[in-house]
Amino acid sequence: MMLRLDAAGAPQIVGVKRLTEYLRRKLETDDHLRRVAVRGELSNFRVMPRGHLGFDLKENDALLSCFAFADDAARFPGLRNGIAVVATGSVQLYAARSTCQLLVRDIRLEGVGDIQQLFEERKRKLAAEGLFDAERKRPIPRYPFRVALVSSRGANGAIDFETILRARAPHIAVAWCDTSVQGPNAAGEIVGALHRASSLDVDVIVVTRGGGRFEDLFVFSDEGVVRAVARARHPVVSAIGHTIDQQLCDFAADVHLETPSAAARALGPDLHELRARIDDRLGRLRSDGRRTLQRLGARFELALMRSKLSDPALFLAPLAQRLAETEAALGARSENGLQRRRDALRALERRLDARDPSRALAARGTALQAARFRLDNAIAARFARSARTVSEAGTRLLPAVRRLSERSQQRLSLASAHLEGKSPEAILQRGYAIVEHRGRIVRDPAEVTLGATIVARVARGTLSARVEATHVDDDQRIG
Repeated sequence: MMLRLDAAGAPQIVGVKRLTEYLRRKLETDDHLRRVAVRGELSNFRVMPRGHLGFDLKENDALLSCFAFADDAARFPGLRNGIAVVATGSVQLYAARSTCQLLVRDIRLEGVGDIQQLFEERKRKLAAEGLFDAERKRPIPRYPFRVALVSSRGANGAIDFETILRARAPHIAVAWCDTSVQGPNAAGEIVGALHRASSLDVDVIVVTRGGGRFEDLFVFSDEGVVRAVARARHPVVSAIGHTIDQQLCDFAADVHLETPSAAARALGPDLHELRARIDDRLGRLRSDGRRTLQRLGARFELALMRSKLSDPALFLAPLAQRLAETEAALGARSENGLQRRRDALRALERRLDARDPSRALAARGTALQAARFRLDNAIAARFARSARTVSEAGTRLLPAVRRLSERSQQRLSLASAHLEGKSPEAILQRGYAIVEHRGRIVRDPAEVTLGATIVARVARGTLSARVEATHVDDDQRIG
């Protein structure tokens, strides 16, 4: 296929598939691109389900997508984001996304890339200041009721976190501290969001976002972001991306979890599991109380059987009294413990009932019914107006159609008469003849040789004649 301009200079129109095939063949036939070695910093490294590798090579602001089959990848050295490599392969066009990529056949390590070097320098500096020390880590509340979420409302990671938390623990309130999580201004916005989260009355702060390229996640290794995480007023949970590569804010946070979903599951114990745990604790408390009473009763009976006093009642009276008091105290303590747990459970149930969606749905149902009534009235009124409009238009349309039909019939008659006057039969009727030679109409005498037989068609038949002479008018000669 060739791409060209037409005579008017307009470009040739082609389909997307045809253009991509043209570009693919151009790349495959370029000898310089069949085997090329490219130096760059490894980024967005990922292992696919069948063992194939995908990654980017980065140099300043330039990115090159790369792909390697599992058989070739098995020979590669250990790879990770941030290292500098030289990748050898061929440049191809990936038609599914119309992007150029390097099909890598071999990789050679060259050392640490610029981003990884900056990462290591910051890590050493902040670690020396004690920001990553285990001693300064704070415990996360076992049952939090308010969580400040530092993330972007449109980020997949934040959406996953909130969805799972609502499903598992709807009693936990989420206070959004919205911020961008990628781009040149993201670091400053994240620091501001962490300051806002520290001023809220919450139990824990969650910093999260979904997966992405290593350089996109690198904003969470910004020195200002790491310091803001370290000095946050509340315990901080960091759940950045879906990759094994940790960012520096993961080291500074009180708890690091690999994914936003894992953070939601860690902070929000399933409500059904929590109720089952409370029921289990109450059951064990009752069983322990019964076993304690049985044990004390057995000891009392044994002491009674072993007593050698002449009047055991005098000896047993204080013990019986003490046993009765202990039994009463134990019963009261058990009942108080049970009552406290019942009160806590009722409080949780009241909080859950207050967030029962059925009330909001009922209110919205009433509003929807009223809106539906108004809509039905509006549709009926609109239908009536449309019916009147159609009726009036029909009344005006019939005379207009008749007038249009009459004018069209007149134009057709005139055109038919005009066409009839120009037909060959009408011309023959005026005395003209059509001359043919060998089945072709003769327009130039030079087309017929002397002695040839010609046929002249007139209005009422044909005439045959032999050519005796020819003459061509001088003013009709060409050239």
